[in-house]
Amino acid sequence: LPGSVRLHTTSVLTVIVATLLAAVAPFLTNPASLIGPCGVLMTIGMFASPLSALKTVVQTQSAASIPLPFTLASLCNCFFWSVAGLYRMKDANIYVPNLLGLSFSLAQVALKLVYGDGAGTKGHAVAADLPI
Repeated sequence: LPGSVRLHTTSVLTVIVATLLAAVAPFLTNPASLIGPCGVLMTIGMFASPLSALKTVVQTQSAASIPLPFTLASLCNCFFWSVAGLYRMKDANIYVPNLLGLSFSLAQVALKLVYGDGAGTKGHAVAADLPI
């Protein structure tokens, strides 16, 4: 992960404190109207985060920087939550971020299928062209 453990800890604690303050803020008549959309945005960011390596994947022609276990878990998770959100719950706060997560996961799987992890000849040829 980029950043330090201290940075990640600070970020998580900031989100927790901000959420708790929003939940008890006297000027908010409905705290869920603020906390819910923030959660949706954070979920979309989490599902899209492996795509931040897109430039590296295309330049190196290797998808080794995309975590396959996370991608497959996201694919399954988003598929089931999208179906449940669309057909059972009929809640846009459930199905919108999960449909986006599903599309991001499919894009990551496509990158893995197209470029692989660089173990083939294509990956070695690119590595041989890099300056030492």
